[in-house]
Amino acid sequence: MKMKSYITILVAVLFVSCFGLSCFAACPSADLTGDCVVDFNDFAKMAEQWLNEGIPAPVFYSMTWNDSGVSGHEGFTGEMSKYETTNASYCEFLNAALASGDITVSGNNVIGANGSNSGADFIGQIYYNIAGAGWTYNEATNGGAARINYSGGLFTVDSGFENHPVTYVSWYGATAFCNYYGWRLPTEWEWQAVADFNGSFTYGCGTTINNTIANYYNSSHPDGTSAVGAFGTYGYGMCDTAGNVFEWTSSIYEGTSDLVIRGGCWTDDSSYSTVSRRIPINPAAMLHSFGFRVCR
Repeated sequence: MKMKSYITILVAVLFVSCFGLSCFAACPSADLTGDCVVDFNDFAKMAEQWLNEGIPAPVFYSMTWNDSGVSGHEGFTGEMSKYETTNASYCEFLNAALASGDITVSGNNVIGANGSNSGADFIGQIYYNIAGAGWTYNEATNGGAARINYSGGLFTVDSGFENHPVTYVSWYGATAFCNYYGWRLPTEWEWQAVADFNGSFTYGCGTTINNTIANYYNSSHPDGTSAVGAFGTYGYGMCDTAGNVFEWTSSIYEGTSDLVIRGGCWTDDSSYSTVSRRIPINPAAMLHSFGFRVCR
């Protein structure tokens, strides 16, 4: 983009920001990187948001969180995606990874391969189950079914499910996605540090939970999952840290080879959506209720 275009955008942003005297805030509202200066780094973030408009691809907060976390465990300092990773975002990854040779497709399985992308691969491991049928349960029909299809060398998403969280993705598939773009899965304690906000949250959505603020058992969604962000924001501005889908972390459950999932899901009661609930799962598992978010 030419300098003139940057200046035009800057003037437009400042005009909107200053209308109603909001420009007298401590930092400009157009400051997206948290340094109280509107510069080219902010414009890069704006451009990224515009390019992904309507598709909540991993959205990183520009602020840096410094949460000390749960006593005796690591806190979190950095950026974490506001949304659970969507079908649209994962589909984009699959098409890119197919082109770079980092995945292959065999029947209904997407399998890791050693391609040209520099991110670490899990060669031979199944990343995604294209045929995941979902579960007819809790007033949903085929709830949480796999919504990404493969035909003629191209991955596509079922219409209307672009912004639902990806399901039927294994820990290997979630971690490969992170590796491909230079992100990572949070540890379970980093996840909790963010999900419990200032330590006061019992659930990922606050001190209490009900079916108007989180998608868990009895929320009665016909597709099982709901579009990310449909229940608003919690704490630091996160979405769906309670319910919708369980989220893979990078933490190994002590004494096992399983990985920990956190956050609850659309099929389970509220006890699974507490910020302290820890569940060990085989990293190869792929279900109607398993998804992930990323951090860096």
